[in-house]
Amino acid sequence: MKAVLLAFLAAAAAVATAPVAAETPAAERARIAAERSRVEAQYQGEERACWARFGVNDCLAEARAKRRSALADLRRQEIALNDAERKQRAAERLRSIEPRPDKAPPAASPPKLRDRGDRDAKAAQRAAEQAAREAAHASRTRAKRQADSAARVSEELARREAERASRAARAAENVQRRKVLQREAEERQAALQRRLAARRKPPPAPLPAPP
Repeated sequence: MKAVLLAFLAAAAAVATAPVAAETPAAERARIAAERSRVEAQYQGEERACWARFGVNDCLAEARAKRRSALADLRRQEIALNDAERKQRAAERLRSIEPRPDKAPPAASPPKLRDRGDRDAKAAQRAAEQAAREAAHASRTRAKRQADSAARVSEELARREAERASRAARAAENVQRRKVLQREAEERQAALQRRLAARRKPPPAPLPAPP
């Protein structure tokens, strides 16, 4: 019985210390905290930049989705670290307990802790996937709105160009009409002058007296 318990304790200790073998828990927590601060600072910078862009709402939505995804990944790492520490503490508690002949070793605690860690990791993964979906949706929405905006701008430019062409055609037509009216006025004036000149002609000379 004692040999079985010692083998179980050794296996539990190996599983508990494997996720954090590269760094101590304190160093890993410091790294996660520094990364979280960096994500927040990056988000604040992107948020300020969004207010200077045309599509403010889409830009903010994309920045928030990116922030949620990064924070969810850090939360997943933190959960994994907490799970590893819980497993390590459980293994240490098991090692400190002297086995009794009339009682079996408590083998249910590590699976429960592991199940809880798995649930937390799955919840963090679902949050990251949801954030990724929201980011993709925001990106598609922003692209569609930009395409619609470009189409509206193109239609507005075409409408203004058509209006300019129409105004130019009307102006040319008005110039031609004024020329016609001026020519008709000149012709009427000339006809009037001819009639007046005809009226001012001297009367014909009288006929000579008969012999």
